[in-house]
Amino acid sequence: MHLILGHCDDTCCTGVKARLEARGLPTRLMATPFEPPSRWAWRLGADGVSTRLAPDDGPSVDIDGVLVRSNGWVDPAGWEPADHAYMQSEVHAALLAWLAGLPCPVVNRASAALWYRHRNPLLIWLPLLRRCGLPTPETVVTDDPVAASDFGDRLQAAGVPGAVCTWLTREDAWLIAPADWPALAALQAHTPVCLAEPHGRPRVACIVGRKVIWNGSPTRAEAALEPGLRRLAVEAGLDFLEVAAAPLRRGPGVVLVEPLPRLEHFDPSTHAEILDALTGLLVPDHAFTPAVQEAHP
Repeated sequence: MHLILGHCDDTCCTGVKARLEARGLPTRLMATPFEPPSRWAWRLGADGVSTRLAPDDGPSVDIDGVLVRSNGWVDPAGWEPADHAYMQSEVHAALLAWLAGLPCPVVNRASAALWYRHRNPLLIWLPLLRRCGLPTPETVVTDDPVAASDFGDRLQAAGVPGAVCTWLTREDAWLIAPADWPALAALQAHTPVCLAEPHGRPRVACIVGRKVIWNGSPTRAEAALEPGLRRLAVEAGLDFLEVAAAPLRRGPGVVLVEPLPRLEHFDPSTHAEILDALTGLLVPDHAFTPAVQEAHP
């Protein structure tokens, strides 16, 4: 059986499920394999590791592949807040460990860091992006008003009016125009700020296995990023990764990394290609059939 960990309102989950079932492959979509009425056991013994999963009142089934779109959820109804938070943490930890040990294909078998915090700001991804040879916006983190204004002066000298300011722990961002630097200096008296060069209109892409799927036709300069994007997915340990590339002063660069790609960010014409590639990761040796036609509103 193929297991899809996710929700029925996720078009990625339902699209892959439809493709697997069209190939005659038993598939189950569920938020967590530990949720009643399923019964689960994970045995770690001297003779090896074994798993038993019965997704309902029937017998146990073999797991042939897993698509991870959710890290599990415990219904808070009937729980005290502190108890619910504890049980949620236990479910997350057990599911993370179980997925790490499964011998079948698992998309995306995330690291603990991404499992517990997948919405990291671009700043967290910068060292990995640079290691993969991918351009990124020039960035400075500082509580020094002089360093901040020097950064703004360099951008202005290059014909870029202002800088983008973000928090270090939130996604909010706003443009710092020349008249805003005194107010920014007052803020820096209390906290460092992250300043980055502005970018142009982004184009999103998915890395699915070794395939880079762009939303629309990439420019030659965008397509030149593909070797680095493949390496990024490998280095992050992810089979399915979304990025956004946008024009910077020196050409296109990566301005967003999303470990939980959303089909809603892509044109309907691109959905089938992404879903076909995902299905291929789960059943690499299965005969491929034409894509299931999606119904779009």
